[in-house]
Order: sequence, then structure tokens, then C-alpha cells
Amino acid sequence: MSMRVCVLGSGSRGNCTLVQSKHTNLLVDAARLGKKYIAEQLESLDVSLGDITGIVATHLHGDHVDSNTTARICNQHDIPLYVHFDSYADLLRRSSKFEALKRAGLVRLFDFAPFAVGELTVTPFPVTHGGEFGNDIVGRPVGYSIVLHNGGAPRKVGFTTDLGHVDGQITDSLAGSDCIVMECNHDVETERNSTRPYFLVRWVLGPRGHLSNDQCGDALRRIAKRSNGALKNIVLAHLSEDCNTPDLALNTVRKHLAADDLSGIPLHVALQKQKSEIIEL
Repeated sequence: MSMRVCVLGSGSRGNCTLVQSKHTNLLVDAARLGKKYIAEQLESLDVSLGDITGIVATHLHGDHVDSNTTARICNQHDIPLYVHFDSYADLLRRSSKFEALKRAGLVRLFDFAPFAVGELTVTPFPVTHGGEFGNDIVGRPVGYSIVLHNGGAPRKVGFTTDLGHVDGQITDSLAGSDCIVMECNHDVETERNSTRPYFLVRWVLGPRGHLSNDQCGDALRRIAKRSNGALKNIVLAHLSEDCNTPDLALNTVRKHLAADDLSGIPLHVALQKQKSEIIEL
């Protein structure tokens, strides 16, 4: 095994993804799905919670980091939680349990420089999300490039969910990935015609909200073109249960990729409480 990726669950009711190499088991986010569910999904992959090397947080909304799942897993299994320096104050606002984790040496702070988790090199990059509401506990949202250098050709996983738009820095960070996990949150017309409150719809559709199917498809097309054939798998993540469907997401992204003869790249959909296919790199 070089690397493998499996999304254990993705959506507004909880998120957790395993990125694994021979000697490292990294979770990207681990919240709201519950310790029991996460443990069961990991065990189906022959991984235990005790095998987890670390958890890297994308941001501090409660479906990505929470006290009941994230802090409990870290505390009970001595797992370090990695958060951006600018997220630390909001981490403490979320729960005093994270202060206890910090005292135990289990909160690790990073900036935008690469850092190691086991044998993986993790490079964060900034994304724009949240911050529109007065008491929003969001921290400093980031995406990740996760690379394994194992003596042969490097393997790279790009990961970004919960973002309002894809700019040049994000495109640069994801280019050359073997696998990308990207938010494909909503269909714009379905969102506009939903019964959600106007302020929520406006935020979701705005530059600090969530990525639409078309935005995701267009971004993936541009990234795939720059990747010169490296991109072999795409996982569409964080689908809205109210304003999207797997078929809508897949068909929209396929349309964008086909515009540049990139429709041969396999597409997968991450669901809310069902693990995705295992992607081997």
C-alpha cells in the first residue's frame, strides 16, 4: 500500500476522512458522527482508533470539530489534534475540553508551513468560509495537501470542504494531486427555491459559504488540466441533504470535466453516514 483514502462520512451532520499510508493513519476532521460510528467504520478498514496518528481540523464548525466526538476520541486515545494558530481561541470557545487537551499536549498548532504527521507531509492552505454571523465559531478555515514521499514517485491527496469559492492559491495547492476530495455542496437553483431562511441562502451562495456543483465542477476541470494526467480520482463531498443529490452533483461535475475531455477521471460521492469507496493511490 502506498496511500489510500476513505471518507467515513461527510455533510452537515458530521465529517471524518481517513488518509492512510503504511505507517500513518490520519483523520481529516472527526465530529458529530459519534465515536462508535467512526470506530466501526475504521475497524471495517482494519484500523482501530488506537492506530490513529493524528487528526487535522479543517475549521471549527461543530460538524468538523466538537467536544462529544473530537475531544473524546483525542482524550481517550492520546491522539493529537492539529489546528491552525488562528483557530486556537475559537477552539477554546467551543469547549473547555480542548483546554484540557492542550494541557495534555494533545493540541498541536500550525501555521501555513508544511508539517509532518507520521510519514505524511501536510501543507495547509487558506480557504474562505463562515464568519458572517456574530458568534460564529469557525477559526481559520483551511484545506490540505497531504503528500507521501516513499522513495518512489510522491503520492498527493488534496482535501478541501466548506469553502465559498476556489481562488488561484487553492488551485495551485491542489494541482498535481492523485486524488482530490472537494466540496460539492448544492445546486444553485434548488438552494434558491428552498424553504431555508433568506439569510442562510444568501450566505450559502456567497463567497464565504459553500461550493455549488457548478463551482466545484469548474474548479476540478481547471485543476485537472494543470495536473497533466496525475489526477486519478475525485471524491465529491459535503453534499447538502436538502439542496443536492448525488446524481445532480455527479452529472454537473461530469459536464464540466467533459468540456475539456477529462470525463475519464473516476468520480465518487461521499455520503453523510456511509463510508465511501476505498481509493488506492
